[in-house]
Amino acid sequence: MHNAKNTSSVVNAKSISKNGGKCTYRSLIKVNENGEGAKSSVSCESLMLDDISTSDTIPTSEIRNDNVEISHEAKIGKISDKAIFYLMCRGISEEEAKAMIVRGFAYPISKELPLEYAVEMNNLINLELEGAIG
Repeated sequence: MHNAKNTSSVVNAKSISKNGGKCTYRSLIKVNENGEGAKSSVSCESLMLDDISTSDTIPTSEIRNDNVEISHEAKIGKISDKAIFYLMCRGISEEEAKAMIVRGFAYPISKELPLEYAVEMNNLINLELEGAIG
């Protein structure tokens, strides 16, 4: 909620879905009459690990001032076969190549965590992906 002049917000959402997982991102960016000069950026990225998982983005914006900058971006994708092929040509197994790509997708989150939590997050990703992608 932007309720004063020249306020700003940044929202970055990431999701990873597998085994028919469903992700729904809902948001509300609200700029009141006195929110002149407000800036807001919303970015949603989803990575599907199979053909049966889904992801939906449902942004809502309530803008009550004309002098604002509001943006929303959504990206939904699958692991690139070209990226897997590239890594496999360098001697990396298919399973490890896919895990590397998923860890890379999650890296912006893990780099903000304390080291102990980042290591645990990578371990959980590895456990979840073990034999599950493909």
